[in-house]
Amino acid sequence: MSRILLKCLTITIVSVICSLLITGIIMHANDMHNAMGYVIATVCPVLISPILSFIVIRQSERLSRALEALRRVKEELEVTNAKLFEKSSRDSMTGLLNREAFFDHLDEVRTRQPCSLLIIDVDHFKKINDVHGHYVGDGALMAIARCITDCVGTDDSIGRIGGEEFGVYLATKENSRVTAVAEIIRAEVNRMDYRTPHSERVRLSVSIGGIVDISSGAVVDHFQTADRKLYEAKRNGRNCVFIQSGMKEAA
Repeated sequence: MSRILLKCLTITIVSVICSLLITGIIMHANDMHNAMGYVIATVCPVLISPILSFIVIRQSERLSRALEALRRVKEELEVTNAKLFEKSSRDSMTGLLNREAFFDHLDEVRTRQPCSLLIIDVDHFKKINDVHGHYVGDGALMAIARCITDCVGTDDSIGRIGGEEFGVYLATKENSRVTAVAEIIRAEVNRMDYRTPHSERVRLSVSIGGIVDISSGAVVDHFQTADRKLYEAKRNGRNCVFIQSGMKEAA
């Protein structure tokens, strides 16, 4: 309130000064010298300005506070929406991208930069659940998700695309690089010392299928190719890697 009154006083003083100046200029131009004119030029702004300025300034202050409140609400909504979007795109167990978000991301970036696809399937996962229980099985999935994350680069992306199946987008189209990363993931998972709450060792392994350079063509076709390579790895005893080479390099 004190700030509003100070503004009103300032406006009133300025109004009086301007009124006197205008009155003086008019009188001087018309060779008039009337003291009552200066009195009127002083009294009118004093009577009118405080009331009008108080109303205008108070409304302006209220509007400013309302706009500030709206700005804060907008910011909070943006943060909430960002969190909801992030949550909706993540797998609740592993924290990786879910299937839809992973393939959306894959489709978005593959035409702008080098891109290859790996599909990773946990070997004998049903047996882990049957023998040790779903709690141990869930823990195995989370441990494997962390292991895969540690094996890829910052430009790569990982998604959980099925119950015990993961997809990896690699920002490269070099056959040797794709194969090397896949082999590192396979070896690191196989090397993990994963144990049950009773300290019983659970041996983990993954089979990996992949395709190099998916920048053109349909994503679903590339996925099917990588999936066929995955099942080729399964048929060859599991715990191995089969990659479909890029066509240009293969030629």
